Amino acid sequence: MKIKLSKRIRHPIYSIIIAIVLMIIMGTIGSLNSFGTGTRNFTFFGEIIIAIFLFFGIFRTLSIALQDVFIVKKEARDIKSKILKWGKLFIVGLFTLIISLVSLFGAMLTYYYVRIPPSFEVEPILELKTWTAIPAGDKLEKHHKSNTDLYYWNDNFYLVYQSSKWHLEDLDGELVVARSPDARNWETVAKIKGPGRNDVRDPLITEINGILFLYFLPNFNFDPSPNTTYWCSSNDGETWTTPQETFVNISNGNTWELQNGWCFGRQEPMTKDNITWYLMASGSKNEEDWMTLLLETTDGINWKEVSVVYDTYPSGEPCLMFLPNGEFISTLRVGTVSSWTGYEFGTPHACTVIATSYNDHLNWSYSTDFQTRLDGARLFALDDGKRIFAAGRNHLGPSIDLGNHVAKKRTSVYEVTPDRLIHLFDLPSNGDTAYTGVALLGDDIYVSYYTCPINHDYPWIVGIMVFTETEIRMAKFSATGLIQYANQVGGG
Repeated sequence: MKIKLSKRIRHPIYSIIIAIVLMIIMGTIGSLNSFGTGTRNFTFFGEIIIAIFLFFGIFRTLSIALQDVFIVKKEARDIKSKILKWGKLFIVGLFTLIISLVSLFGAMLTYYYVRIPPSFEVEPILELKTWTAIPAGDKLEKHHKSNTDLYYWNDNFYLVYQSSKWHLEDLDGELVVARSPDARNWETVAKIKGPGRNDVRDPLITEINGILFLYFLPNFNFDPSPNTTYWCSSNDGETWTTPQETFVNISNGNTWELQNGWCFGRQEPMTKDNITWYLMASGSKNEEDWMTLLLETTDGINWKEVSVVYDTYPSGEPCLMFLPNGEFISTLRVGTVSSWTGYEFGTPHACTVIATSYNDHLNWSYSTDFQTRLDGARLFALDDGKRIFAAGRNHLGPSIDLGNHVAKKRTSVYEVTPDRLIHLFDLPSNGDTAYTGVALLGDDIYVSYYTCPINHDYPWIVGIMVFTETEIRMAKFSATGLIQYANQVGGG
């Protein structure tokens, strides 16, 4: 009997052993970063293979064990016995399926939990230092810190971030304004809620005419999809006005009309002359096709359309930066540039559209880069605007499947040219991460971002649904070193 039982469970046990060995191999590859960007496809399809082997092994082992417990016989002599037999088989099958799926889920979560991330080593020339600015905290209701912005004003850094229970809708979430003279020791100076009881995220903070303005997006959906922008202002960074909805003067043929429902992008308002400020917003004109506009203001309150930046495919989270000639360069995250949908499972057509303005911001030219969909990004300029860089989300793939929910994510630094993105290096990050802020101070570049604990390497979906604790981190590196390093890897 023992020999017979051993033969029955031999194959499912082998299957489980193979899955464990694959987990160890993939974990080692991820830890050593042995194949660089080549691990993208290997990691993703390897996880599918692990799941198949593990599920088969668990399912078959449990099926055998439960059949023995219920003593399901192969033969039945009458109708009653047949009904009893098939009833037992149904119970065995149902129990096996449920327990197998739960076991598989638990095994995969355990694997993701113990998987070690790469070392995140960078070239010494960058003089990179990173540290925890805002820890996750002990309370479950507020252990998710995210959606950062960073601004240097009146000899202090101002950091604005979302404090909530997780990435998804949190009706009790809030924006926190923190202040620090050195970007290391932070004091909370204000907390801002949205209109009524709702989720608030995606802050932008800047000075306009000597006043601090804070723009943010209230969210009214479980799966976040903001559909308007609110603003408030402060003279000292501590006391803020009551948030109000933003209205934009939009062109409609030969007429103009005020509209709400426009979501400001990821870049804070920018100016060359301290008279006119610009930013980008995404929304719909008269409930028609989704598009991204360039807007302008002279007071931070009244905004007017300048031009349509992009309206070919749905885009969002636009960033912009001045070029030396006074025109703009912009990055836009685009879910797909085709009819191929299914971002949850990945699409090869997700990308970053790089838009460059001409004719005094009225017209735009485009390039498309498929190496990542640049989420939660921020642009910054060096060398008098001749070099443009971005800090945003790096989707590690697989490379043909950007956006996949089980893929790894990083917060990374890129150089942005009119025709492509150039990946430079990753910051310590994983899982639910990015949504950066940038402040330049002398030769120092400060980047704020959020991430799951950096001693793990979660897929994105695990970071937003299961292990939802995140912290705000700060990175500091040399502007001179960044340009030199970018030159080494073919930037410029």
